[in-house]
Amino acid sequence: MLLAIDVGNTATILGLWDEDRLLERWRIATDPLRMESEYAVLFRELFDQAGLGAPDAAIVSSVVPPVEYEIELALDRLFGVRPLLVDARSAGLDVDLENPAEVGADRLVNAVAALAYGDPRGRYVVVDFGTATTFDLVEAPNVYRGGAIAPGPRTAAEALSLRTAKLPRVDLARPPARAVGRSTADALRSGLILGYASLVDGMVRRFLDEAGAARVIATGGFARTVERVCETLDVVDDDLTLKGLRIIWEKRA
Repeated sequence: MLLAIDVGNTATILGLWDEDRLLERWRIATDPLRMESEYAVLFRELFDQAGLGAPDAAIVSSVVPPVEYEIELALDRLFGVRPLLVDARSAGLDVDLENPAEVGADRLVNAVAALAYGDPRGRYVVVDFGTATTFDLVEAPNVYRGGAIAPGPRTAAEALSLRTAKLPRVDLARPPARAVGRSTADALRSGLILGYASLVDGMVRRFLDEAGAARVIATGGFARTVERVCETLDVVDDDLTLKGLRIIWEKRA
């Protein structure tokens, strides 16, 4: 069994694969202060609660180096496995940028998973709704062309709450019924959800204008919230990153 881990700035996603079957999926908070022994206890509890045995191997993509290091130690201590750490080389992509090392591991992993869709157009735009909202252009057979980065909706919501005297924190669980809010909370939801949908649609259309027709794949914690109000998303894949990690592991030889 393969344990796939994606360490994001806000959340860390874990998935346990038995070949191409996802047995279990967990989501935990990313905490740069959590130590190796704490991760070992946490992982043990997750596996025990799910009634699962130890993984035979592990792969990690991370944008938070201190957490990556502690998780690497925890996996070795708890399961006796040394994880494969994802970078441009291990992802097997031709990163068409001035400095390939700048690309976050999560974006490389998503690119690999997108290519597995096998769209006849051979071109993909991946939109990942996380702490930042990222847009990535990928072309078959294995070329990462580049992308764009914007603040994520919840990041923007937190900034508004912190930087304004009267704007409250609001729940961003579902889109508002109308764009014209009749209360401050509804106005915030309109701007943060419908506004982000417009941002996504606008950016995707710009990508398509520059690159040509493509399959548009969305993932990340906020994707399901905006999929009904976005016009340009072809598919939402909650497990895109975990799928990419599995593919990279399988192709490592």
